[in-house]
Amino acid sequence: MNFKFINFIKKHELWLVFVFSIVLSFLVFGNGISGEFVFDDVTVIQNRGDLTNPDNFFSLWVYPYHQNMPKTGLYRPLTMASYALNHFIFGSSPVSFHIVNIILHALNSFLVFLLVKYLLKSGRIAFLSFILFLFHPIHTEAVTSIVGRAELLAFFWSILTIYSSLKGRKILAGIFLLLALASKESALMILPMMFFIEWLWLGKKFYSTVIKFIYFSIPLAVYSVLRYIALGRYFTGDITTTIIENQLKFVGWPVRVFTATKVFFMYLEKLLWPINLSADYSYNTIKVVTNLFNSWQSITGLMVLFILIMALVLPRTRKSILALGVVIFLFPYLIISNLIFPIGTIMGERLMYFPSLGFAIISSFWLAKLIEKIGVVRKLGYLVLIGLICFYGVRTFIRNKDWQSHRTLFTAALAESPDGLITSNALAGIHMRSNEWDKAKEQLEISKGIYEDNALLQNLLGIVADHDGNYILAEEKFKRSLELNPDMIVSDINLAELYLKQSRFEEAGRHFLKVINFYATTEQVLRYAYIQITIGKPDEALAIIDKYFGSKPLGVDAVTVVGTAYFVKRDYEKALIFLKKARELGNKAPEIEEMIRISEVN
Repeated sequence: MNFKFINFIKKHELWLVFVFSIVLSFLVFGNGISGEFVFDDVTVIQNRGDLTNPDNFFSLWVYPYHQNMPKTGLYRPLTMASYALNHFIFGSSPVSFHIVNIILHALNSFLVFLLVKYLLKSGRIAFLSFILFLFHPIHTEAVTSIVGRAELLAFFWSILTIYSSLKGRKILAGIFLLLALASKESALMILPMMFFIEWLWLGKKFYSTVIKFIYFSIPLAVYSVLRYIALGRYFTGDITTTIIENQLKFVGWPVRVFTATKVFFMYLEKLLWPINLSADYSYNTIKVVTNLFNSWQSITGLMVLFILIMALVLPRTRKSILALGVVIFLFPYLIISNLIFPIGTIMGERLMYFPSLGFAIISSFWLAKLIEKIGVVRKLGYLVLIGLICFYGVRTFIRNKDWQSHRTLFTAALAESPDGLITSNALAGIHMRSNEWDKAKEQLEISKGIYEDNALLQNLLGIVADHDGNYILAEEKFKRSLELNPDMIVSDINLAELYLKQSRFEEAGRHFLKVINFYATTEQVLRYAYIQITIGKPDEALAIIDKYFGSKPLGVDAVTVVGTAYFVKRDYEKALIFLKKARELGNKAPEIEEMIRISEVN
């Protein structure tokens, strides 16, 4: 009976692991499905009107990641296309977005088993790696946070690239590489990783390995062309990071390296003991290290980094299982480490999604050593494994709850990152939306104490001043926000709203026009058009409507604007056509009836 059962498992091993992966992923991450759009989800997904229009699907392949902002240097068309498909197939509820992320994590965990078993020919280490990778709490930011999909997709296609390349399927590997790069730029790191695995770890000839990798120049060229179309002169990368997101971009090389090794230690700490997790490591959560010898974390991080590099270099260890784990950990880590070049953020747990596979392989190697023993040591190995699964599973389940809403997320972040400016500003915004203005003011004072010259902080201070009726101070703060960051479009909107309250229509119109040029929404176009009518420029109103809605708009609001503009121009014949159409579409306002009456008389 047992023999038949074992044979059944061996025969259907991959299917069983696949089903196991799906079930466990939903068991561990499923309580995050009810979560809202939070943090970066809002700007990247929820507020992107172009993602809800299926006509834009192919255009996303030549658009930057951040809407109309190529200067961020980010280009992730496949990730954005996946969000658009989510909208198109399942609607705008965050539920479907969460479910897709969990499915991707399940697929990735399955691919971990597939790749590790192929490389190591060990079902035990493959299964242990699969389990540890699937359960690890550091993955909550990549799985439960919807924008973490970039990490999930890049990992998925990267593993398929590696696996296909090892199997000699060059065309497939090239296609998968292109899809990995289209998911996230950091997927580029799989090229040196694969080269190391094939040349040094598997011992293939250098020349044949180089020839094999020439095939990857084709997908790289295709990706480069698309990236250039989308980003133009910002092709080479990010230039917009501020001191808030990554202060390491604004310090000298030694300080950057010293602090980066401290951050490396912090990552290791969270991999080994994933208790203190946070969504925010912004200024001034991580203090920069100006003197290496004043930071034991930096020294420890540097020592561990040196040991890992030596494991890859020394002939005695570079063909070991540990070396494989190290290379899968180290190569994807170095590209996000700020050691080679500064990136857009100083630290982010989602960035450890790929490197954590290397950590899982190394951990599984030692666990397998214990389990292979006999007697007490073997029992200890199983006890450690069960303990890790329970610990990881419970911690992940609890951590998912932090991502339920803005309030839960940033309240949790505040406990771990009390000096983080992004968290402090976010909490102030939450208090404002909840009409807790006194609490908002208290939180903004804390933000000012952290770093006052921040565009978002100045915008929030302007909102408070506006709420208090201090329009002069509000205008000052909104303008200061735009001085610090001309792309802070929300400050343009707030400033336009402020001017409307004061009947300063021309100034309001200028800011609405800037917003429209950045990204035209129906609401902002209509408001700008009405302002132009108000200040006696109906032709400008008609021009903006024609530009965005065409000469024969269909929506009741746009039709109403056109009719009103023609009425102001005293072109009563055309006014009558559009005003009557507006009435037919449901606009029963008394003003419409009055304009129709006057137009009919004239």
